[in-house]
Amino acid sequence: MWFARRVHTIPLTRGRSILVVLEPGDDVLAGILEACAAHGITRAVVPVFLGAFTRVTLIAADGPVDDDDAPMPTSISLDWVEGSGSATVAPDASGTPVLHLHAAVGVKTARAAAYSGHVLAATAHYTVEVVIDEVLGGDFARLPDPRAHGLKGIRAL
Repeated sequence: MWFARRVHTIPLTRGRSILVVLEPGDDVLAGILEACAAHGITRAVVPVFLGAFTRVTLIAADGPVDDDDAPMPTSISLDWVEGSGSATVAPDASGTPVLHLHAAVGVKTARAAAYSGHVLAATAHYTVEVVIDEVLGGDFARLPDPRAHGLKGIRAL
């Protein structure tokens, strides 16, 4: 469905819910995608993502940027954090499921100083708990959007 303001809506029919528990040292992004593959899930929403991490890498800047509108070309890595977030899983143009995860984390050794953004990498510390809600109805993919500097976003097919 399309609106005059270019708001996109895609009716979703949810299937199974899968609880994923990642253990110390696990690669978080790979673990979520492996769980999806093990259960034959190619489209999903992730309403629950929480845990402790030895390291998280986010798209972010450590100071002023030249162009606030342009995609962020830099990242920061944070150690010993706890946080939560949410995500989507959608196939790219080739049909490969892609995880798009955002999280807000607090650095435990810095009075829980908070950072948030797109997660590029993360390693589980104690435990990371994730709920994956399979999407059965709702045909969409993660495709480049020229209006968003070519970044990939969900689009109805």
